[in-house]
Amino acid sequence: MKSNEIQAHAKQEDATSRLGRVLVVDDASITREILRNHLEGTTEIIDEAADGLQALERFQQFRYDAILLDIEMPGMDGYDTLRAMRGWEREHTLLPTFILAITSSDFPEDEQHILEAGASAYLEKPVRKQKLMAALGIDQPMPAKPHPMENLLPQLIAYAENLLNEIETENFNDTSRVSKKFHELRGSLATFGFQDLAEKSRQMQFMAQQGNKPTQLMFEMFRHDLRLSSTNLPLK
Repeated sequence: MKSNEIQAHAKQEDATSRLGRVLVVDDASITREILRNHLEGTTEIIDEAADGLQALERFQQFRYDAILLDIEMPGMDGYDTLRAMRGWEREHTLLPTFILAITSSDFPEDEQHILEAGASAYLEKPVRKQKLMAALGIDQPMPAKPHPMENLLPQLIAYAENLLNEIETENFNDTSRVSKKFHELRGSLATFGFQDLAEKSRQMQFMAQQGNKPTQLMFEMFRHDLRLSSTNLPLK
């Protein structure tokens, strides 16, 4: 078991069956929907934020039992959001909120950076429901039923294809804008467990950051692999 998994399972000693209020933070709407799906039936109120600034505003307005925070967001990223939240808690002498960082990075050194920034624990994408429930300390029986993400798979494929089309027609001189879209694509694919496609997206994002546009063949191969994935959910 990786140390991040040990951290993630240390939410609380006494398991509970429900949480009161949880904040889900991710710049990709489909990823927020997946996490909301995982939480339904276990959480009274689920709030959402699409970026760090929105998350900080909600954090200052409400008290949360837990926050699920994407680390790799454009603008105010997860690291800055964590530091701002912890600073606000100290300023107002509040007990630390449980903040579960979620990342598509698999670099070992990132674990320490995330925890140093203030995360209580972290999980790598794809976030499976069973691991999320364990990280949040929710003791929930797992009945045999269709995977809750199966119904979202067609939505992901359509979302990813549209995003890929947008990227291909972008002006690659605007490296920041293109890189952000590749990030959205990579994060969504990783959330569903499509690690090979997420890695291809990361490689194409790196090319864009260097000012190089991926070839037409690379885009076509990506679409081909994406369509092949439309009937195969890795998280099943």
